[in-house]
Amino acid sequence: MTTTLTSPSDLKRVAQAPGRLELTGAPEGFDALVMGDLVRARGGVSVFVARDGSRASAFMDAMAFFAPETELIQFPAWDCLPYDRVGPSATISAQRMATLTRLARGMDPKAPVLLVTTAAALLQRVPTRALVGRAGYSAKVGASVDIAQVERYFAVNGYHRASTVSDHGEFAVRGGVIDVFPPGAEEPVRLDLFGDILESIRGFDRETQRSTRQLTAIDLPPVSEALLDADAISRFRNGYLASFGAPGDDPLYAAVTDGVRRAGLEHWLPLFYERMETLFDYLPAGALIGVDHLAAEARDERLAMIADAFEARDQADRKAHYRAIAPDLLYLSTDEWGGYLDHFASRHFEPLHREGGEQIVDMGAKLGRSFSAERAQDSVNLFEATADHAKRLAAAGKRVAVRFLVGGFVGAAERHARRPRHARRFPGALLASGQGGRSEEAPARDPAPWSTASRPRTWRSSPRPTSWATAWRARAAAAAPPTSWPRPPP
Repeated sequence: MTTTLTSPSDLKRVAQAPGRLELTGAPEGFDALVMGDLVRARGGVSVFVARDGSRASAFMDAMAFFAPETELIQFPAWDCLPYDRVGPSATISAQRMATLTRLARGMDPKAPVLLVTTAAALLQRVPTRALVGRAGYSAKVGASVDIAQVERYFAVNGYHRASTVSDHGEFAVRGGVIDVFPPGAEEPVRLDLFGDILESIRGFDRETQRSTRQLTAIDLPPVSEALLDADAISRFRNGYLASFGAPGDDPLYAAVTDGVRRAGLEHWLPLFYERMETLFDYLPAGALIGVDHLAAEARDERLAMIADAFEARDQADRKAHYRAIAPDLLYLSTDEWGGYLDHFASRHFEPLHREGGEQIVDMGAKLGRSFSAERAQDSVNLFEATADHAKRLAAAGKRVAVRFLVGGFVGAAERHARRPRHARRFPGALLASGQGGRSEEAPARDPAPWSTASRPRTWRSSPRPTSWATAWRARAAAAAPPTSWPRPPP
C-alpha cells in the first residue's frame, strides 16, 4: 500500500526508517528539496548518487538553494575513459582524495553533511581507509621543516611541480619558500622558512600572488590515489609479474620501478595495494543513501563500457604495451553494488507516481509543463504559449512563477522578464530568469508555513535566479522554520 505524506511527523518516519523506500512523485529538483529535509532530520553524513556529473552539479545547486545550512562535499568519478592511456586530471584526483581523507578521519556525527557522487564514481574501488587516514603531511608555525623531505612527500603522493602554483595538487620550491595548493583548499598556501624553521604560513591569491590570510598550521593530504612509496612499488612489481608475466620493455613497468609517475598508472591501482575498498566502506553505519531515478541505468551503461574497453585492450596486440587488469579488480559488479547498498538505509527517487507497494511513499509533487510540443513547432510563439498557459492557471486560482532563458543568455532573460509588458502578460506571476523555460504552479491561497506554495517544485541545472531566491528566502525566513516539511498539494 502506498503511503502519502500529510504532516511533518511523516518526514521523520521516512528519514529514520531502515531499509529501502521508494519515494515517488519526486521529480528532479523536488528531490533536492526532499533530500535536504531528510538530511536535516537525520543529521550526520548522507549520500546522494546522481546518474552523472552534470546531474550531480545540478543537484548540488538545488541543494544549496533549498538547504543552505547543509555542508556539501563531492566525490567525482575519474574524468577519463576506462582503460585509457591517460589517468584522471590532477583537479579530479585532488578532489577525490580530499573527500576520502575527510571521511577516513571522521566527521561530526550530528552536523548535516551531504556527499554527492555519481554512479560511475561509486563503482570504482579506492585505497583503504586506514591508508588514506594516516597519509598526509602536517606542520605548524615554529616547527622544523626539511625541504628535501617535503619534496619527497610531494613526489610520493602525486603533487606536481610547477613554476607558479595555480591549481590543486601543484607545488613550487624557491629557496626557503614553498608554495603548494592542497587538495580541498580554496586557495594555495605559502610556507616561509628561516633556515629549517617554519616562520609563517600564509594563504595567497593565485592570480595576484598577494597574501590573503595568516595560518598557524597546514595539513597536506595526498593528491593521487596511487602512492609511490617503496612498499607500493614493490607490490606493483610483484602484482604485475603475477598477472602478466615478464614485463619485457613495458614502459609502465620501467617507470614505476624507477619511482616515476607515468600518465595513466591509476588504471593499475589494485596492483599498488594489498587490497582495495569502496566508497561504501568510508561511510558511517547510519548513513542514508539517496539514489537518482536513473542511477541504475547509468551504472549498467558504465559497466558495459568497462567490459567493452577491457575486451578491446585484451584482444589488442601486446606490442601496444597495454596490459589491462581484470575489471572486477578495479570496479564493482552489479551484485556487489546491490549488496553494499542493502547495508544502508536508502531512498530511491522516482519522478512519477506509482502504486502497489508497501515500501512506496508518495511525495505529492509533479513535473511542471516543459512546452516540448510548442518547442517542436517553428510556427508557435513559445512566449505566447507560455502566457496563455499562465493565464489559464491564474484563472483556475493558481499562483504562477515563470523562469526564462532567452537566446542562451541569462542576462537577456533577466531583461526580458523585467519588461512591464511581459509582467502584464503574466498576471499574478513571479518572473525570474533561468534555464528550462518551465512554469512552476502553486495554489493562490495563503499556504501553510511549510507548504510547497512558498517554494518552487522543480529545479534545473542553471544559476539560480537572484530575485526568485531572495524572495523565497525572505518568505521562508518569515514563515517557516528550517526543519519545515512541504504538505502535498490538495
